[in-house]
Amino acid sequence: MRRAVIPKLIGLVLSAAINHGPRRTRKRGAYGWSGAGRLITWKLCIFLVLTAFLAGLPVAAERAPGTSLKRDLTLAESILLAVQNNRDLATGRLDRLSQKLFLQDSEDEFRLTPSLEMSFDNDSTDSPLDWDEVSLGISPKITLRIPTGGTLSLSANNRVTNQDSADQFVTLEFAQPLLKGGGTAVGTADLVTARREEQIGVLGFKSAVIGIVTQTIYAYRHVIRSMRAVEISERSLQRARDQLEVNRVLIDTGRMAKHDILQTEANIAERELSLTEAYDALDDARLALIDILEIDSQTLIQPTETLHVDPATHNADHAVELALEHRPDYLQSRLIIENADTALLVADNARWWELNLTSSANLMNSGRSLSDAYSRFNDDYRVGLSLNIPLGVNADSLRRDQRRARFSLQKSRIRLAELRQSIDIEVRAAVRDVGVRYRRVELARQARALAERKLEIEQIRLSAGLTTNFRLVEFEDDLVRSQNNENDAVVAYLNALTALDRIQGTTLNTWNIGIDLPHDVRGGER
Repeated sequence: MRRAVIPKLIGLVLSAAINHGPRRTRKRGAYGWSGAGRLITWKLCIFLVLTAFLAGLPVAAERAPGTSLKRDLTLAESILLAVQNNRDLATGRLDRLSQKLFLQDSEDEFRLTPSLEMSFDNDSTDSPLDWDEVSLGISPKITLRIPTGGTLSLSANNRVTNQDSADQFVTLEFAQPLLKGGGTAVGTADLVTARREEQIGVLGFKSAVIGIVTQTIYAYRHVIRSMRAVEISERSLQRARDQLEVNRVLIDTGRMAKHDILQTEANIAERELSLTEAYDALDDARLALIDILEIDSQTLIQPTETLHVDPATHNADHAVELALEHRPDYLQSRLIIENADTALLVADNARWWELNLTSSANLMNSGRSLSDAYSRFNDDYRVGLSLNIPLGVNADSLRRDQRRARFSLQKSRIRLAELRQSIDIEVRAAVRDVGVRYRRVELARQARALAERKLEIEQIRLSAGLTTNFRLVEFEDDLVRSQNNENDAVVAYLNALTALDRIQGTTLNTWNIGIDLPHDVRGGER
């Protein structure tokens, strides 16, 4: 659409030029351009040409298919993109909203529950079509469940007929279980369990975010590592080409045989192959990061950070304490134990006898109208106890429910103990791995420095005719290998620190990523 505008504007320019072309002037009587015509024509042409140019600017700004858009990213920006764009996390956020709706349903258990019932009756002894006595009834009611397991309700039953009569009944009722179902621990069990389930869901979402963040960090550093490998291959290839020029000078001066240069030429070919493979690995690393960030696949990601290595000292015992304090899976297991403990409490209580206290106050009256009926009341008060004893099959079923609840609690405690032991071992192994990786970085740096010095000395010896090309190529291979080893060691050390963060559950704290957690997310120790 935009490209089609330009030919149309050019056509307008030509048409304007033709319309303002040669005309007969009255004074000269010949064909020529009038001054006013020339001025209008050139102004119009300039305007249309500028319009055509500006119309073409958006076309030039569009990225042609198959081209890449370069984008500089820091590690923090990459993490932010991954957390915002990841579809699994988007699904997890929707799950969190659904879980909150379930929690709201549980919260409504101890809120006022109003209701309104209306009725219309026709009382006829002869035919349904006869309207002997028509009554209209309105019955509002409010019910409140209290944490002790009891129920308080207030209701009114109002009835008005076409026979100038009205009835009203106001009833206040209170029921409280004294054994089975009584007490705040049992009465609020469903609500407390729902709140813990909400906390378990939040911890699960937190664990998913930690996984995405960790995966992004690994992929980002892999891109930096691949870029560094490309730089190493490029410098190695350039050294090989420089050495080829030196060899040619040595051959011209008679200090090297002509066939010795074949080794250098073969080395150049191998370096070019290594560089090609390094570029291919860099493309794969960028695509892997793009897949995690879920951005345009043609984006050319350019990391702006470099790899810095700082010595890290971690105490294994302190690291274990951090893991037990922050690990989402460990906190989830503790909450699961608390839910199992609550379920056992409810199962124990279900085996008790049902002894319920009931009380009510009834206010009623009749009159010619509702106002007349509400002018005075006839009182009726009642208090009673009811007892229900489970026997036979019912008692056996409740006993089996209690045993199942106890077994579930025992299994949850066994799983928590097993998880705690595995966390202890995993954290201590991660702390040890950090120390080992840092030592490898130091050794790799020493090896790279020695390889550089060794290659420099060998180049001097080759110029003096004291060594061969074959040996020089071996030293070049040693240098490239030591540089890549240092590159790998640095990335492995930094990844070991990231892995320790993940194992401790402190990744979000390290990167200052906030996850809204409910209060008292850590249940009591079991």
